[in-house]
Amino acid sequence: MNTKQSIAGAGLAIGLGLVAIASVIGFETMQMRVPPSYARVGPQIFPYIIAIGMALAGGYIAWKSYRGGDDVIDDVEPTDWKNVGIIALGLIAHMNLLRPAGFVPAGLVLFMSVAIAFGSRRYGRDAIVGLFLVMFAYIGFTYGLGLQLPPGILKGLL
Repeated sequence: MNTKQSIAGAGLAIGLGLVAIASVIGFETMQMRVPPSYARVGPQIFPYIIAIGMALAGGYIAWKSYRGGDDVIDDVEPTDWKNVGIIALGLIAHMNLLRPAGFVPAGLVLFMSVAIAFGSRRYGRDAIVGLFLVMFAYIGFTYGLGLQLPPGILKGLL
């Protein structure tokens, strides 16, 4: 009986890639210049949290893939290129709509494209949920954190 399990190459690459991206985020965050007006919690806290989370997730995926754990990355499922294309088109539309239309409409387009790619056919519900989430993010960043997102066509309303 052979107890040696095979290494999942795709999972190992994804895990190590996440650790590498987390390292870049952490390094760039350390280079961030923070005005002395911030007391203890400044603009560096969220990038650090994201970097730590990505590093932990990437390390776990890489470790499980190296140990032969097939419950993390499944190499058997074929890629659904149609849905990948829908999400890619949503990202391209988001990038091109962000300045002229604003954060809220661009974010809604991106949300809807991902929902459609994931198989949802309840467009009305998805639009309402997406609008709520995008507005929450806009208000949180603009008024809560003081980071101005492009208002676009909703300039007078937001």
